This record gives sequence, structure tokens and C-alpha cells, in this order.
Amino acid sequence: MHVIIHYAEIGTKGSNRPFFERKLAENIQHLAGISVERRFGRLVAEAKRTKKIEGALSSVPGIANFSFAESCKSDVKAMEKKLAGAAKRMKFRTFRITASRSDKSFPMNSMELNRKLAGVIWKMKKKVDLEEPEAEFFVEVGKERTFIYTEKIPGTGGVPVGTAGKAVCLISGGIDSPVSAFRMMKRGCRIVFVHFYTQKDGKKIADIVKVLKKFQGRSKIYFIPFRDAQNEIIVLVPDRYRMILYRRMMLRIAEEILERERAKAFVTGDSLSQVASQTMHNLRCIYTASTYPVLAPLIGMDKQEIVDEAKRIGTYEASIRKYHDCCAFMVAKHPETRASLADVEDIEKKIDIDSLVSRALKRKEVVKV
Repeated sequence: MHVIIHYAEIGTKGSNRPFFERKLAENIQHLAGISVERRFGRLVAEAKRTKKIEGALSSVPGIANFSFAESCKSDVKAMEKKLAGAAKRMKFRTFRITASRSDKSFPMNSMELNRKLAGVIWKMKKKVDLEEPEAEFFVEVGKERTFIYTEKIPGTGGVPVGTAGKAVCLISGGIDSPVSAFRMMKRGCRIVFVHFYTQKDGKKIADIVKVLKKFQGRSKIYFIPFRDAQNEIIVLVPDRYRMILYRRMMLRIAEEILERERAKAFVTGDSLSQVASQTMHNLRCIYTASTYPVLAPLIGMDKQEIVDEAKRIGTYEASIRKYHDCCAFMVAKHPETRASLADVEDIEKKIDIDSLVSRALKRKEVVKV
């Protein structure tokens, strides 16, 4: 049996298309364990239909849909015979044929082939229904082989992981940041995870990343102790500004990791106005702590939309397990929501930033999952 894999956005990439195709083929081999070859705007592999392969292909960014197909010679009689056999194994009353030709030298155009092949099934006392058929037969005609299948299984869409470069995701252990990581994987980023803690729960974070691993493969997590930095901020900074200073410090520490990993951007789970630190004023104050871009793919989503997506991709159950959020430690009941960057930078002058960054990085742990 063959697997026919159709791209999502790769077909729009012009002269860069071969690069995207190669990367998708590499990712499929890594995540699904099957070797594919490029044929006329699609990828083709030989593989048995198993739950493992189907599940893996469903999770690979860059795939629009895929199908398990039978093949025959590219002549009409062989197609008719293969179609008749497939139809006899199915129960349906109405049908349609959807033919396409990557080989434009084939003597019949797609409409003519649709009509010709439909006659075989019509003789079985089945009715044609082009709008809502109970069965649809897809016929893809190539130079030497034709593929026939009856189902398109949805993929993840997007573009292949690795085509947009590497980014560092600040993963908290909550619901939002894993969803943001998934969204950037879907846009072609390979994600490196950084987690700050005062009370380490490495298993929970690793469990979340293990779920996300199905989208990009082997993943790396940096665990960074944050207690020393937090204690100094608590002593020197008014409580209503502490959350902002915590997050600025996290970006500075994570920037060192970003540069070591040769990444080009940060990824956060920020959603505008969801909490006090995520107002426009405060996000500006936080993001300016680094010279690198901060990508916030959830910025316009509400909480329920994020929860629904976390459930769909499988991170929700691990995310709702209890954990100690170091950003919530010793902050004001009513934190600042319209912080001034000048005020924040003035407060920060009291802190030995370089020393805190250095101490945190010396105690980092790296885990691969």
C-alpha cells in the first residue's frame, strides 16, 4: 500500500519549494519512520496503514492531508479494474469520481476521465452525486502509476518544522505557553524550551514537552533556578512592579541560551490583557529587556480558545496539574498595569543584573526528551 501526502502551504513557496519539500520529507522520516520520495507536487511512500503511522502523519506540520492508496498502471482498463475492486469492498449508494493528472500527456483530460471511470461504478447500480456523495473515489494519474484512494485524512497544516529557524519558548507549566510553542512549530520554528523555577517540577514540564515532541521530534529543555534573582527583586523592587521585573530578568537569562542555541526569537504564551503583566504598557516594558523579537502567537486569543486548542493538541491534561508558578510569588494584590519603561529602568538600576544572570546560568540543567 502507498501513502500519498499532500502539502499544506509548500506549493506557494516558489523557488524555495525544494527546500521545504526536503525538510518535510526529513521530518516525516524522523517522526513517522517512513521514507518518502517527491513526485509531481506530493510525497509518496510505501507503508502499511497502522495507527502509529496514521497518528504520526497527522501531527507533522506541513502536511495538508494524506491518504492510503492502491496503485495500478496508468491506463484506463487498469484503473477501471482497481476502482471496481475498491467499490465492491464498500457500502454506499451515491458516489463521485475526482480525477487529477500530474501527467498532462495522458490522452484524456480530468473531466473525460471522471465520466469514463464513473461508468464502471454506475453499472453496479450506484448513483452519481457530485454534492454530497456517500463515497468519493480519488484518482491521481502519474506518468507510469496511478493512485486510487477513498479518504483524505487531515494533517496539521502549516509549514515544516525547521524551515523558519530556531526559537526559544519560555514555558511556564501553564496552559498557554505549550499552545504557543505548537503554533510556532506549525509556522516552521524548531523550539528550544526554557523553564524558570523556584520549586522544580521537572516531570510536569517534561511531560508537556513529550506531548509537543510529536510535532517536532527530539526536544531540549533548559531548567533555570530563579530563586536568587527573585529574592533580590523582592527586596529591592516595589511589589506592584515585581512581575514585570521578574519577566525582564527571565528574558535576559534566556537571551544567553538563545544565543548559544543560535536561535533568532523568543516565543511566549502572552494573550493581550489576560492578566496584569499582559497589558500593552507592561508587555512593552517586558519585551524591551531583549534586543531579539518576541513572538506571541496567542496575543489575540481568549482563554477558552487557548484551552480548546490545548485539549486538541494534547497538552491540557499535563498543563492543569498543580505546580508552583514563580512569577506569582510575592507580587502585589493589585499590580501595576500601565508601567512606564523609564520608571522600570530606573528601578532596575538597584539590581546587579549581570551577577544574577551569571549565577542562574551556572546552575542550569539541560534535559532532552
